Amino acid sequence: MKKMFTLFMLCHQIVSLYSQTDSTDRQVNFNEVIIADSKFESLKSNSAQQSLVLTSKDLQRLNAQKTSDALMNSGAAFVQMSQQGGGSVVLRGFEASRVLMVVDGVRMNNIFFRAGHLQNVITVDNNILDRIEVLYGPSSTVYGSDALGGVVHMRTKNPLLSGYEKFLSAGNAMFRYGTVNNELTGHVDISLGCKKFASLTSATFSRFGDLRMGNYVTNQTAGLWTRDYYQSRTNVYDSIGIVTEQKDTAMVNNANNVQTGSGYYQYDVLQKFLFQQSENISHVINLQFSNSSNIPRYDRLAVTAGSTILKDAEWYYGPQQRLLAIYDFNWKNAGVLDLVSIGLNYQNIVESRNNRGFGKTFRTERTEKVNIIGLHADFRKNIKTHTLNFGLEGQFNMLKSSAVERNVNTDTTRAASTRYPDGKNNMNYVSLYLTHNWVISPKLILSDGVRYNLVTMNSTLTAASQEFFPLPYSKLNNLHNAVSGNLGLVALPGKDFRIAALFSTGFRAPNVDDMAKIFESVPGTVVVPNSQLRPEYTLNGDLTIEKTFAKRFRLSATGFYTYFINAITADKGAFNGADTLTYDGTLSNVVTLVNKNKAYIAGVTAAAEADVTDWLSVSASITYTYGRILTDSTPYPLDHISPIYGRAGFRAKYKWVRGEFFSVFNGGKKVEDYNMLGEDNFGQGTGTDLPGWFTLNARIGFQPVKYFGFDIGCDNLMDLRYRQFASGISAPGRNFFVIARVTW
Repeated sequence: MKKMFTLFMLCHQIVSLYSQTDSTDRQVNFNEVIIADSKFESLKSNSAQQSLVLTSKDLQRLNAQKTSDALMNSGAAFVQMSQQGGGSVVLRGFEASRVLMVVDGVRMNNIFFRAGHLQNVITVDNNILDRIEVLYGPSSTVYGSDALGGVVHMRTKNPLLSGYEKFLSAGNAMFRYGTVNNELTGHVDISLGCKKFASLTSATFSRFGDLRMGNYVTNQTAGLWTRDYYQSRTNVYDSIGIVTEQKDTAMVNNANNVQTGSGYYQYDVLQKFLFQQSENISHVINLQFSNSSNIPRYDRLAVTAGSTILKDAEWYYGPQQRLLAIYDFNWKNAGVLDLVSIGLNYQNIVESRNNRGFGKTFRTERTEKVNIIGLHADFRKNIKTHTLNFGLEGQFNMLKSSAVERNVNTDTTRAASTRYPDGKNNMNYVSLYLTHNWVISPKLILSDGVRYNLVTMNSTLTAASQEFFPLPYSKLNNLHNAVSGNLGLVALPGKDFRIAALFSTGFRAPNVDDMAKIFESVPGTVVVPNSQLRPEYTLNGDLTIEKTFAKRFRLSATGFYTYFINAITADKGAFNGADTLTYDGTLSNVVTLVNKNKAYIAGVTAAAEADVTDWLSVSASITYTYGRILTDSTPYPLDHISPIYGRAGFRAKYKWVRGEFFSVFNGGKKVEDYNMLGEDNFGQGTGTDLPGWFTLNARIGFQPVKYFGFDIGCDNLMDLRYRQFASGISAPGRNFFVIARVTW
């Protein structure tokens, strides 16, 4: 036995001698920095809040088509899908408007961020991201409203200064092809820099064809989710062969495992300028633009109204446009302050929903345009063992909602009901915050903070809007004050042993989507306004235990409990005294959003990481969440509660070859755990318990020379057919992909 051990150690030393692995390739990282929890750099190990960081190397290894795919395949979050051009992030049982999306310090959540499922995360190009930082649990002390489930903070790369008089040029180019949807993606970014000035230019174009689902089925999924028919607009001829009109035709899909009508394309452009005024002062201008083609809403297009007739002929999101302009001023050693960061930003967002029933002449086109002005001022002061971060933040939203019905034969229009009030819609956020970190001793760190939030919302309905829905009011005015805070303690009782406890509160003010919309959430169900909605609050407790062995193997577990006060959720409602309403020609049940007095979410996340050798690492993580709405009788499920999910795999690197093999898995979801009135989309599943699933995924990368490398891989090796919980489109089947990279 002793000889075998000696032989193993000898082989290990030989392999280590020839391997090329630096500290950034290690799974167990002791000096990881996080910015999201305080807006300034700090050691992740000193923070009481559970967090996860995906570096640019992690994102490159994942080889994901979209940012939402990167989050799901990394195990960082659960992701719901209603269409291929989507990806709604779920953290700790919270989704959409209850999870705060941030890009380069600017909040993406706006006045009409939906409470259901969102696709806005795909407007951030994962090919230019430097890192993604995920904070779990209420984060309202630092970020204000909406950060109930957590924060997904996406940070783009920065221009590179030469550091001396010589000019510096650096860049990356990438091309990727995937078989499951005939994906074609091209990306290039170029950084040009001298001593004080630098520029970064990035452009990405992606084309995704119709998505093919897996062919391997189980007893529970056999015959499900196939795309047997799709809509086509065909010509009608008269007796002498002249086209007289066009009509909708249900076409037989000869390849019913291909989800016809799910493809789209997207392009993203980024331009950054950096001016290093002095050693301590810098200015950054950050311009981002994302746009897409029409994005088909596949879950609606696949709904049938009989054995062959489709319910909708058209249902798509119009081009999703996001323009962001940021100016950031950063000053180190600013007099009595150690760090100063001041910023001004502007966003212009355009989204639309377009649908037409099968065989119908008119297409309803509802458009939302929002302009957002934001500002922030953040400061840091170090006083011996104390660190103070404080600042203020404001965001001002202006929304215009419009709608028409368009005759698809004559291209003429007529008035239609808008999704939101068609007058002025304004929502403003103003807040002040203070956080404090105290290193009491090398073994004890205290963190605390408080934030004051002021949120106002004003909406008006014109006479034209009242003709469609005679509501008992024409104005909605709300003003909400809230104080949120946190108290955390990190204890280091022994070598490589860490215990963190955190108590935090969360706050979310209802926006125009909560209070004032009228829309069809699922076929046959219409949500109507409720002007009496109040803010949601959460009280949350976390306990994290982490132990590292021999500086190579780390175990961690976090348990959490969130108590929900005034939780906004769907319930049976009425419109002018009736529990049904005719909407877009369909008699539908009326549902309204209400504040439930009590709800709770509890769960646990566990992870294991190990650097087995200098060239081989393994990791695994698992998350379980449970949520219930409390009533006077029997508690019933809270929606958005994902099944148990996780990831496990290993990665290796030897000289210029690297490889990774991993599994992403989900548990099942029982019928009794669905919320039938909310956003769980029970009808998109199997009609009974949703089965669990797991995928096997492999990739290998080669970089034989400094400037060129390529990757090949396969996702869903078993070609399994499955759907993620609450999703309306089947997940990708087996996908072979190849990527070529050039770096200079």
